[in-house]
Amino acid sequence: MRRTAAGLVMAAALVMAPAVSGQDNGKAKSDGSSAATPAAAAQPAADEGAPAKKVTLTAGIDFVSAYLFRGIFQEDSGVIVPPYADVGVSVYSGEGALKSVTLNGGIWNSLHSGPSGSGNDAIERSAWYEADYYGSVTFQVGQWKPGALYTSYTSPNDAFGTVHELAGVLAYDDSGSAFPLNPKAIVAFELKGQADGGGGLADGGNKGTYFEFGVRPVVPMSAHPKYPLSLAIPAKLGLSLKDYYEGASGSNRFGYFDLGGIVSVPLAFMNGRSSWDLHGGVDVLWLGDNMQTLNGGDRVKPVFSIGVGVVY
Repeated sequence: MRRTAAGLVMAAALVMAPAVSGQDNGKAKSDGSSAATPAAAAQPAADEGAPAKKVTLTAGIDFVSAYLFRGIFQEDSGVIVPPYADVGVSVYSGEGALKSVTLNGGIWNSLHSGPSGSGNDAIERSAWYEADYYGSVTFQVGQWKPGALYTSYTSPNDAFGTVHELAGVLAYDDSGSAFPLNPKAIVAFELKGQADGGGGLADGGNKGTYFEFGVRPVVPMSAHPKYPLSLAIPAKLGLSLKDYYEGASGSNRFGYFDLGGIVSVPLAFMNGRSSWDLHGGVDVLWLGDNMQTLNGGDRVKPVFSIGVGVVY
């Protein structure tokens, strides 16, 4: 993510798309959006007598047409590749009101061959644009899953300044319903640095507070015994509770709305102790005024993606 005013000027001149890099495209991301990747969904059911799994490793790599972080433009030129890895540890499991406690830690990256990475003619820099390090704890109380998440957003090639963020996450397990929506809400507080880089304002802007609400229903498309197709339809709304989307038009409340369609299929021929999947699709983002400016004046941004994930 571009965090400096200079970076924001470059973004406006070039124009940030998400790959949707998907910071929510079924990848393991620090906002907890990917604890359930397509690969995880494709895992076979555990034997009833088998002990609960204590450690879960999730990893993957995607190729995206653009990268927008919560609607804030980062890159849409050249090759954009966000590899990721996550370790989840079950530290408690019980039958009472508190059903489980899980710790997660991991890294999410974004590699760019465009102007924000190795393709910048004016500044010599590496392709390693972003590296996000995170740790989280999630509790399950009944069907509710409250949690806390700390993330350090860094730029190995110094394209933006480091941002430290603390977030509260609340999800609801409605998997037993006729049509599960997998709803989740996030409130994130910037502790140091700013995702919008201060919005290019002369006074540097203010640290912001971000709110997100999303759902991710999954629809079966085929019932093949080895290669069943499924379609995830993620939808997310990103808002500023305080100074998160700053810019020329002031501090916007509305940041973006994202609606996507992601098709996934398990790679059964590769499965053993691990579960692999192939996924791909498109997200379409509708942007607020300041985010539209960073996106070269375009209100709507489609982002295409394809990738492979594995759960062990």
